[in-house]
Amino acid sequence: MALASNKTLIGITGSIGSGKSTALSIFGELGAVTISSDAIARTFTEPNSPVKSDLISIFGPSIEMEDGTINRTKIAELAFSNESKLKSLNALLHPLVRKTFLEFFQSQKEGSIVVWEVPLLFETDAHTICDFTVTVYLPKEQNWERVKQRGGMEKSDFERRNASQMDIEEKKSLSDFVVTNDTDREGLKEQIVIIYKEIQKRIQK
Repeated sequence: MALASNKTLIGITGSIGSGKSTALSIFGELGAVTISSDAIARTFTEPNSPVKSDLISIFGPSIEMEDGTINRTKIAELAFSNESKLKSLNALLHPLVRKTFLEFFQSQKEGSIVVWEVPLLFETDAHTICDFTVTVYLPKEQNWERVKQRGGMEKSDFERRNASQMDIEEKKSLSDFVVTNDTDREGLKEQIVIIYKEIQKRIQK
């Protein structure tokens, strides 16, 4: 059930490297308020994180760097190669991310359109509090090529991470809107402009 307010919440998701963050920034250019679950989660790996000791108990002391921050790359490597650790990580962080997001949403002025990027939008039932959902789609054969160009991830890691998420075709079928990010930023923007106008129209009815 969507949040009861005079604000509108759009949840945006997609596979790894599909262009979710680019889509989020485009919504921001169009006037929406934007927020990313990944950005929120990153705050919990800072030196003064309230869950630092919990993270160390799940993954061991090797994840703490000299400056006190948590090595996110190391956590990802350990989590995506161990289903039990991944479940423990999600159980720890998802409620905190949701709570932080809700506080942010409540602080926005009435009439705002808020776009929330959530990689596991459907898997965590975050879609149930959204008014509209959007999946950023990239054909599977192009998906790895994009991630490879970006660097920093082996194909085996990419496949493991994708396998831990709902299949992209299922995400598409559950979404109110789908954008296909198989050309360039301008092509993606054209689709998002159409969706944004349609959502604005529906809100005003």
